[in-house]
Amino acid sequence: MIEQADRAYWAETLPVMEMLSEFLTLTPVLRQQIVTASTDGRHLYFCPHYSATLSDESRRFLHAHLIWHCVAGHLTAPLVANRHRWHLACDHEVNVLLMALGLILPSNTLLFPVCVGRSAIDVYRWLAGHPDTSLEITADIHPAALWDYLPNTNPDQRMTALWRRRAHLIARDSDVLPERVAKFCEAR
Repeated sequence: MIEQADRAYWAETLPVMEMLSEFLTLTPVLRQQIVTASTDGRHLYFCPHYSATLSDESRRFLHAHLIWHCVAGHLTAPLVANRHRWHLACDHEVNVLLMALGLILPSNTLLFPVCVGRSAIDVYRWLAGHPDTSLEITADIHPAALWDYLPNTNPDQRMTALWRRRAHLIARDSDVLPERVAKFCEAR
């Protein structure tokens, strides 16, 4: 489970985050497979050593980022030529949603201002013109690549479908989400 203090914070500031966080179990990974964090839609996997270096605000942002990977349908990935570029595009898409929700983005947050409002696939295509995407750093392990790090986890289409239904449900509550985020959730 997401830490109770984080849930209490979200209950006061962004109730939709509190509700969505209930669907993930916080799961420390003590071996070196994961050096930051990731999710499979059931668990939020994290490296305790890495997590301990984060401020409360940065930790909550990372948790929110991973939760919204689930909402955005990023638990699986299309067949793309460049997985790192796809990860960058997905991270950008999620970070734009978090910005629209009013979260404060850490200074090192991946964001391509010229692409705000564009879908992950559009950002992926745009990144084809990037001179060197290896210079762009991500704060997590993309959910669709988690099985590379934890062999017992596999991409699960049923979990993606479940999160799609959750996205549709939260989109119906117009008081909870900004219009742009609600429309994104409806389109899942």
